[in-house]
Amino acid sequence: MPVKHVTPEEFKKEVVAPGAKERFLVKIGETSTGSEVAIPVVVVRGQKDGPTVLITAGQHAEETGSIDAVKRFGGQLTPEEVSGTVVVVPLQNAPAWIHRSRLYPFDAPTVTDIGSLPRGEAGGVMTARVLYALVDCIAANANFALDVHGTHLDSMNYPRTMTIITGDEPPEVHEKRLELSRKVGYEVIHLWKVPSGRGGLTPILNSRGCPTIAIEAGEGWRNLEPFPSILIRGIRNFCKAVGALSGELEMPSLQVEVTRRVEITANHGGLSNLFVMPGQYVRAGEVVGQIRDMFDDVLEELKTPINGLIIRCSLLPTVATGARLCNVSETDIGEKWEKRVIPELEKQITLSGTHRPRK
Repeated sequence: MPVKHVTPEEFKKEVVAPGAKERFLVKIGETSTGSEVAIPVVVVRGQKDGPTVLITAGQHAEETGSIDAVKRFGGQLTPEEVSGTVVVVPLQNAPAWIHRSRLYPFDAPTVTDIGSLPRGEAGGVMTARVLYALVDCIAANANFALDVHGTHLDSMNYPRTMTIITGDEPPEVHEKRLELSRKVGYEVIHLWKVPSGRGGLTPILNSRGCPTIAIEAGEGWRNLEPFPSILIRGIRNFCKAVGALSGELEMPSLQVEVTRRVEITANHGGLSNLFVMPGQYVRAGEVVGQIRDMFDDVLEELKTPINGLIIRCSLLPTVATGARLCNVSETDIGEKWEKRVIPELEKQITLSGTHRPRK
């Protein structure tokens, strides 16, 4: 299938015919050698009327499982199954991907996160150009949007929906997002309250009247199953929920909403031993890990201060003061969670070396 090379402004004017699927590379700049830096985009338009839906990944370039999930979804999607138009962006932050970095490293003097910028700029630093291309051109006609994430370089995340709430969202947009947060079909729904004026793709699109949520699961810089398949399941659920795809939603037996998250951090440097894994329920006072020194003496036992679910665990045992070992999302769901029917893909999530404190 041919690929069209376009500028952001040219993409905005493109009209994909009903029943067609087209590929684009939207140029945002060049490397120091003059090589093109471009955002890959797949547009699939069905024969039937329906919404325009934006699916994105790769805001942070080390989240490879999410990038692969969106890439696979876009590659497999056909016009015959779509009502309306689905716009698929498997890699937002192409400059960071080129440099094998979470963020684009040459936005001197300050390296910038797409998620922190209040707006895009056509003539700004590279990351601002990326945001401009995304929200002002690629997403210009979007009615709904889903941003897909993995996690940081050193960690693993249990599947969850992330619904950022700034207070800037129009009421009807906020209500639709809460509905979609459930229908995307993950067990954990994180209603994430952040300050008004927050930037990045999700808050900007929400403030413009396009209901947008995010999903997250996986490991940093790794692309191992079941995480890509878990994310694809969520993407398809989202598209079904907004009317772009047909079919029944794949829903879990239990869902829990969380609003507060506590980071469990080390007070001593050394080598960590983790006793928990993502998706595990812990109770206040429970030991979740320990830090040992190079003489193998225990320097510290780390306990959770709250009841809740382990969502994120560090995969790297090299620990300095302040390093995050895991986080806990507060909930008293307890025994109900432990007795739930675990979704088949979630059953396949493993994290080696956990569960048993060392003697």
